Amino acid sequence: MKEPRILFVHAHPDDESIGTGATMAKYAAEGAHVCLVTCTLGEEGEVIPEDLRHLASDKEDRLGEYRIGELAEACAALGVRDHRFLGGPGRWRDSGMMGAPSNDHPRCFWRADVDTAALDLVPVIREVRPHVIVTYDERGNYGHPDHIQAVS
Repeated sequence: MKEPRILFVHAHPDDESIGTGATMAKYAAEGAHVCLVTCTLGEEGEVIPEDLRHLASDKEDRLGEYRIGELAEACAALGVRDHRFLGGPGRWRDSGMMGAPSNDHPRCFWRADVDTAALDLVPVIREVRPHVIVTYDERGNYGHPDHIQAVS
């Protein structure tokens, strides 16, 4: 049998671990080609450790670059060897929660033209040729605008 190929599309770094990490790890361990596409750098994410608070979007706005490293470590732990950012790192920005001022940022993923964002994903689909694509339900699992946009 040919190597199974699964494409996971998530909005932010950490969504893969929280939502589908066990599934990704299982299939990667079984020899499947697991490809992860992350749509944003998660710049608007909540910063919990006080010693990293300076990275937040309302401070130095460097959380996204920090999360690139976190995501690389998560992928290694999950056995995911094929990770890409939709349109390249930083192409789309985390929109924050629905109604937040960050929804007005010109690069926020929530505001992205669906056709334009889809054109960023098409080459990945053509290259990977996944048997299965995994993402959120139509509500983005809990209503986050970037999760909803990832489904669109």
